[in-house]
Amino acid sequence: MEIEFAPHVEEIKRALDNEIDESNIIAELKKLLEYRVPLSEAKRSLIKKYGGGEKSIVRKLGDIHVGDRNIEVTAQVLEISKKTINVKNAEKTVFSGILGDETAARSFTAWDDFDLNAGDVVKITQAYVRNWQERPEINFGGRSKVTKLTSKIQINHDSGIKKLRELKDGDINIHTMFTILNIESHDINTKDGTKNILSGIAADEETKLPFTAWVILPELAAGSTVEVKNAYIRSFRGVPTININENSMATKLDKELEYKGTGRASIGDIVSKDGAYDITIKGNILSIRPGSGLIARCPGCSRVIQKGMCRVHGKVDEKMDMRIKAIIDDGTGALTLVLDAGLTQKICGYTIEEAQQVARAAMSQKAVEEEIKRKLVGKMLAARGNMSKGEFGITLVASSVWEPQETTVEKASELLGRIAV
Repeated sequence: MEIEFAPHVEEIKRALDNEIDESNIIAELKKLLEYRVPLSEAKRSLIKKYGGGEKSIVRKLGDIHVGDRNIEVTAQVLEISKKTINVKNAEKTVFSGILGDETAARSFTAWDDFDLNAGDVVKITQAYVRNWQERPEINFGGRSKVTKLTSKIQINHDSGIKKLRELKDGDINIHTMFTILNIESHDINTKDGTKNILSGIAADEETKLPFTAWVILPELAAGSTVEVKNAYIRSFRGVPTININENSMATKLDKELEYKGTGRASIGDIVSKDGAYDITIKGNILSIRPGSGLIARCPGCSRVIQKGMCRVHGKVDEKMDMRIKAIIDDGTGALTLVLDAGLTQKICGYTIEEAQQVARAAMSQKAVEEEIKRKLVGKMLAARGNMSKGEFGITLVASSVWEPQETTVEKASELLGRIAV
């Protein structure tokens, strides 16, 4: 039955730039035909439903949302690189980078070669927006039209100096100051070949943030304090990251901004932010979420899999792993705390192999999750790591975890103090 639909499905996919899952097209096409909608009209209806053949809607980058279709944006290419990905067991070259206008900077993926270069001002029609690392990303390909413009976009006015704690994803025209705690160079692949870039950690008196420099500037060196103008912010793995490119200016200052922060934060303070880097929280474990304990991963892409089946690589020889996803609360707020296998072993006291023995003895992997609940629920833990916010809530992926060494007297004093207030 599905074979006879193949040419019609391919026609619809071509009109939609192949962005819709084939099984969804077949299911919806069958449903329309069951209601006696003519085949030609059913195809037109599906193409229209998913955005094909409609006039583009003009959007500023600051106004785009995940799920937007048929949008038109005019922006400057701030950076671009080339990479090869695997699509349906075939290699495909795509181009990704950052677009900027007067309102924001957003990541993009071009599924065809539009001969884009950093600095180009372009008008893109028939684009759509997908979720990438919990942020909206512009996508465009075969049915999109990209026109290079001679006009300029004014995105380099000074927005006033900001502290690092004030920066958030999508910010442009950033003017800030920081001391470089560490910095290193590495190579990436761009459409024009290998490019050397710099990355490191910036800090002011109270906040740390990662940064990336797409140009090699002598002012950027470990220990230097710099004033940076016309940078932009792009979240990477949920953490706001300072980006410096050829349009940015960096000036070395004759002073040092000493980082005095303890890194300790209340959960209530950080949940209002887009993300946070290298922070420490402390709270009680309220519950252990499903998916904790023993899990199986694909050895190729590390995705969590079930019954040896990876949605990308198909049937694979699963690799066993262990993790904890716990809800931690400090009285000001709550978030999900994620511990990898090493930290799970540190807190719970057994290795992946020992956890497998527990599962075999009980003839169920759920036994490991139940053992974790028994050990941790109600316990106070402190953890250090990076916080991100996405469609699945607020998460802190820990780089270290420990049980705070607080005496009963100290706890009693704290409680008496609260009662007195």
